[in-house]
Amino acid sequence: MEDKTKKIERNKKLDVFLKIVAFAYIVITLIFYISVIKLNLLPGIYITIFTIAEIFFTLAMVVGLVKQHKTPKLNLICLVVILLLSGIYIFVTRYTLATDSFLDNVFREVAQTEEYYVIVKKDSKYEKIEDIEKQNVYLFQVPEDVQQEMSEKGLTTVITRNGLTDLGKDLMNNKIEVIFISSVQYDILEEEIENFKDNTKILYTAKHEIKKDAKEENNSKYTIENGIFNVYISGIDTTGSINNVARSDANILATINTKTHEVLLTSIPRDYYVTLHSYGAKDKLTHTGIYGINETVKTVEGLLDVDINYYVRVNFTTVIKLVDTLGGVDVQSDYAFTTHNDEETKYYTFKKGTNHINGEEALAFSRERNSFADGDNQRVKNQQKVIEAIMKKVLNSRTLLTKYTNILDSLKGSFQTNIKQEEISILVKGQLNDMSAWTIKDNALTGTGANNSTYSMGSQLLYTMVPNAASVTDAKQKIKDVMEK
Repeated sequence: MEDKTKKIERNKKLDVFLKIVAFAYIVITLIFYISVIKLNLLPGIYITIFTIAEIFFTLAMVVGLVKQHKTPKLNLICLVVILLLSGIYIFVTRYTLATDSFLDNVFREVAQTEEYYVIVKKDSKYEKIEDIEKQNVYLFQVPEDVQQEMSEKGLTTVITRNGLTDLGKDLMNNKIEVIFISSVQYDILEEEIENFKDNTKILYTAKHEIKKDAKEENNSKYTIENGIFNVYISGIDTTGSINNVARSDANILATINTKTHEVLLTSIPRDYYVTLHSYGAKDKLTHTGIYGINETVKTVEGLLDVDINYYVRVNFTTVIKLVDTLGGVDVQSDYAFTTHNDEETKYYTFKKGTNHINGEEALAFSRERNSFADGDNQRVKNQQKVIEAIMKKVLNSRTLLTKYTNILDSLKGSFQTNIKQEEISILVKGQLNDMSAWTIKDNALTGTGANNSTYSMGSQLLYTMVPNAASVTDAKQKIKDVMEK
């Protein structure tokens, strides 16, 4: 009698345990299901199949677990399957939630900003902004609206210089006492004048938002929704906030046709001598970034006679973080060469052929130009090689499985785009509906090195690359061929 009572008690406890497991499984399944649906990346037919399969399978497993069978092994089998699936669902849910958080963070257009500095020499008697209220302030290419903002701080007497480098040299030679420049100009002067930053101090910092002109909105028919579109990829020369304007050192136009599954990557050298869209003056392509990503996009539209609806900006921090997160990448080099980072005086050596490189080395490999007879033309090719190496590593199934969330974390804060999340959903759903392979081609604009004055630097002669007309014409035709198929 006592044994029978214990058996009944044991069965009751087992019953309660199985029901708790069944309830937990239902909760885990619901969270998993909601997280997948919330991503909005599955086509309608996939959602229907997924929903029906989840309902029937979950009911079958729950009933199989809690129902009393003649053969207890069936309960055990259902228990093992449920525990296994629960583990898989938790694992996948972690990935979907990380993806959702990343997409929500990245696919949100943020206004670009620029910082402007009031600068004097380090040994100057001026210590704060109020000290220079009645002094002449010298500047070069500072927008009028920024000058207006600063007039409220007492900088009412401003004098424009003819060149940025002359402005910096006059300050260092005590010909003038106060200058007002942007953070990008500050970085440029550090490159042009030895120890410029060490011998100066910032009295005041003003933050300025670059407003997008409503008249510049692109209403092109070439959109993600229509399946044929262009994306401008800009690699900026900064390790700070992605929201700050900066020179555009890597410039690639991705022309995408989802109907023919073709991608054309057109690379443009950073020193290409182009006509600025908003100013009608000649400058280096890299300098367009000083005036905001929309200036870069509009200038390239004029160069290649093409509509560009979308952009992606990544900074050098992105390259370093991503490559290191991946455990390094294997990049192919056409030459053996040694380079160095001017700012940190670090030297990097690469051999001809395959090189396994970390983040810092990937950055150095992408930026080098002086080691090659072909200069900027080879740098563009090397940037493409690094992108290709990263894509191969990221798309490796083992890498995605083990480093997925780390990859997303490494990209946060280093990535900016005006592509909307719903447009990414359209792309992914289209690919899942049609699993055709993609053809990726690349092309690079070429030119000839020459010294020219630029809008951003004034009368000072700088190295530029004068576009090869035939190269530009050929690029236009290749882009047109992809878009009109």
